[in-house]
Amino acid sequence: MIVAHSSLNPGPGPLRPAPPGYRVSYFGPRNTNTHAAALLLFGPDVEYVPQLTKTGVFDAVEHGQAEAGVVPIENSTEGVVRETIDCLIQRAPLIQYEFEMQIVHCLMAQPGFLPSTGRIVSHPQPLAQCRKWLDQNYPTVPRETAASTASAAELASRDPRVAAIANPLAASACGLHVLHQNIADRTDNATRFICIGKTDAAPSGHDKTSLVLTAPHARGALLRILTVFDEADVNLTRIESRPLLHHKWEYAFVVDLEGHRSAPAVHGAIERLKAMGALLRILGSYQRIDSAAPS
Repeated sequence: MIVAHSSLNPGPGPLRPAPPGYRVSYFGPRNTNTHAAALLLFGPDVEYVPQLTKTGVFDAVEHGQAEAGVVPIENSTEGVVRETIDCLIQRAPLIQYEFEMQIVHCLMAQPGFLPSTGRIVSHPQPLAQCRKWLDQNYPTVPRETAASTASAAELASRDPRVAAIANPLAASACGLHVLHQNIADRTDNATRFICIGKTDAAPSGHDKTSLVLTAPHARGALLRILTVFDEADVNLTRIESRPLLHHKWEYAFVVDLEGHRSAPAVHGAIERLKAMGALLRILGSYQRIDSAAPS
């Protein structure tokens, strides 16, 4: 697992360095957790292009406005990010990397913040993920929602009566004092991110492949599809159902499996799925990056 520490410093260098001028789109705005994840992956020397939606990240990569895009795909407490899954099913870009980042929630404000006259502002998800801590430590301080953790931090930088819940990157960028760090109710709060591009990643020996499958609305259809992987000795790591666009009450199945699509066992399973008419789309074969950033 990749761990982002309070400084969000990826250690001796980015996990996947890219040349200056390399354009990376990400689900923004600046100083959000996805921005921090993109910095962890590529470092500070590339050109970052924030997008207001996850769909906008896919658009930027698909239309050549960026060479790569970074979006969240699953949070350990909130579950799968459905917009990202739907974009993968419907759009052309492929997954190139998958990595995980610990989510660090901090309470930050200008020096001299007074809880008795102040309020706490953040995106609804961090407010929910820190609810018990806030109930114990700031039970009488009003809480308000913001469009993002970054916008909450920007508001706190302008208003001394506001304390924001955001990540350390936002505190540094907005010149705020971190009052309390790691305030989430769960210490294992992490998000899986993917990096998308126009081509498959080369085999690394530590890969996953993601597929979109369809099964006819008949008894045992999904079991027959899953049997293909079992007989090929291919390990499935996740299966997620999503409604098929323009097909009421019909579903696609997003499947993650171990191995690159060029590996003989995976290739054989994919060919069998094609012959069955079950394969709708290959979302990419990509490296799982598990190395941790040093403190």
